[in-house]
Amino acid sequence: MADYLTTYSQAGNRESLTDVTADLWMDETPLYSMSGKVNAIAEKHSWVVDNLSAAATTAVVEGADISYTRPAVRVKRSNYCHIRLRFWEVSFTQAAVTSAGVKNDVARELMKALKTIATDYEKIFVITGTTAAGDSGTGRAAMGILKAIKTNTGLGTGTGNSAEVQLTEDMVNSRLAEIWEAGGNPRALICNSHSKMVIAKKFSQKTGFTFNVDSTTRTAIANINKYEGAFGTLNIIPDKHIPKRRIAIVTPEQIKIAVLRDIKSYQGTRDASTYKGWVEGEMTLQFGNEKAHGEQEDLKYSGSIS
Repeated sequence: MADYLTTYSQAGNRESLTDVTADLWMDETPLYSMSGKVNAIAEKHSWVVDNLSAAATTAVVEGADISYTRPAVRVKRSNYCHIRLRFWEVSFTQAAVTSAGVKNDVARELMKALKTIATDYEKIFVITGTTAAGDSGTGRAAMGILKAIKTNTGLGTGTGNSAEVQLTEDMVNSRLAEIWEAGGNPRALICNSHSKMVIAKKFSQKTGFTFNVDSTTRTAIANINKYEGAFGTLNIIPDKHIPKRRIAIVTPEQIKIAVLRDIKSYQGTRDASTYKGWVEGEMTLQFGNEKAHGEQEDLKYSGSIS
């Protein structure tokens, strides 16, 4: 055997460890980020919704006695504030050593906790079910936007898996019409990745519509970020947390995040040789008048787009 050094026999070689960490964050929070913030002053947050009475055409007889009828009355809506927290902890030793791609483990773990709790609230405000007061053993729960929508809804056809249908422009425009007739001003369509691809591929197939192709850069643009339907222009917003068989169409100015306690960082007690803490918030979704929003269910979420 040759008498020379190889990496197989020599000790002390440094490992090839890059000084860059490959981060992969699911930290997009479109609904949470686009909603305005209001103050909540109690754990049960309420607001009032109102509607006009239906238009009428009955002629009034000249000199007739006045007959008073009860107009449409305001209605109170409520949603409980939802508490979320995320812990982080780093040992004194880990904080002291040199880590590849990380300058400060404590700061990094705090940053990750802040990003994670924001995605928690995104998911809560999209899909959480019935709001609940909670008790000494159960946390209060906020209702998400999909559960709040009762009026302007659309379903697939048939039963079981056969109920699932591909999203179409007709479905979207039917929901837009319902929202518009109720007085809403829908401006955002929230969908999953498959429905986003359906919109990009199928909603363009209309007379006079062509995708832009830049011949100088050899770039083909095959995407739709805005859709102008029969009753308004929608921003098409993909959201990783929306259920795979559903989309939501919302009137953004109706949606607010009601904050009782904003997300804040807290330092944990020193009962071990670690730095520790948590981030915590308490807030709920003020969805306004549910008739200003709509949803479509039983949609296909995989397979070919025909």
